[in-house]
Amino acid sequence: MSARSRRDSVPSDDPRCRCGYPLDRFWPFCPDCGRPQSWRDTPPDAGDQCPSCGWAISPKFLRCPWCATMVYDEKLSAKKPLKAPKGYRMDAKCDWGCGGGVQYPMPFCPWCGRPQSWNEDDRFEGECAHCTRGVDDWMDNCPWCGHDATGRDLIPKALVQVRQLLRVAGVADWGYRILLRPGVSGVDPRYPKVVEIEKRYVTGVRRRDEIPWSMLIGLISHELGHSFLYHHWHWTSTRAFQRTFGEASKAYRINDDAWVDFQRRRVAITPVDHVSGYAARHPQEDFAETFRYYVTRRGRLRELFAELGQRRKGAAVYEKFILLKDYIQSLREWR
Repeated sequence: MSARSRRDSVPSDDPRCRCGYPLDRFWPFCPDCGRPQSWRDTPPDAGDQCPSCGWAISPKFLRCPWCATMVYDEKLSAKKPLKAPKGYRMDAKCDWGCGGGVQYPMPFCPWCGRPQSWNEDDRFEGECAHCTRGVDDWMDNCPWCGHDATGRDLIPKALVQVRQLLRVAGVADWGYRILLRPGVSGVDPRYPKVVEIEKRYVTGVRRRDEIPWSMLIGLISHELGHSFLYHHWHWTSTRAFQRTFGEASKAYRINDDAWVDFQRRRVAITPVDHVSGYAARHPQEDFAETFRYYVTRRGRLRELFAELGQRRKGAAVYEKFILLKDYIQSLREWR
């Protein structure tokens, strides 16, 4: 069976995958089901199809802009590069200066056949952890390479352990979505269920960029603490929360580059009223660190309290864990 017959042909007037999901023109894969797509010249707009990949091309092209195959025709092909032949528009000039125009998202120039790069910062919310092309947070599959758009397939062991820890600790799933993304790990309060983890920790080519699995579990648990708090933000306005953790909505002025040892399992000796030094920076970080210790220690307060006594922690730390456990218990009862 040829490559063309294995792919789903997508009509250009109403681009939808066979699964029914709407597509953007010239996406090689469906971001919902992951099926490979074939953008043939139906209805005939461009005037021809590539003999190799079957995608729509202009008879004026010298090379296929989708697979770089030579499609030169002595009678039909243009003698010199054109800006926008019939059926295509010019979104940019060729990166290599051949003089021809290219339309987004052509991976190759239809005139010189050289690879093209596209700035997709304004088109998508993030980038694929596999091919670094643009993807949106809701995509399960990358529309460019077909791999997992979230990058979760790169950290299956850590995700399984985190889910197990949450279940044992009694924390019900609130619909969080973990994504590997470039930049700083964190959660946007406007999108509380989206948890971004710095992909360099997982895909870094230098060994010093990599972190142990135990530290990755601690990092994910910490960021899930932010997600949990933002998702239940109404709780922060209660008198009990403000008395225990403080005013969570106060101005957040923390250096994102500050180092935190998420691999550490034992509670720090100082400061007295917080589980770690980083927790003392802001009430939100205080809660996220408390949540991390609660989850990674499987919600076993008896063991935690014994350690708090050995570390000579203040009564405020005990109250934080008790408040968190009571709230988690109330959510389970409400469900």
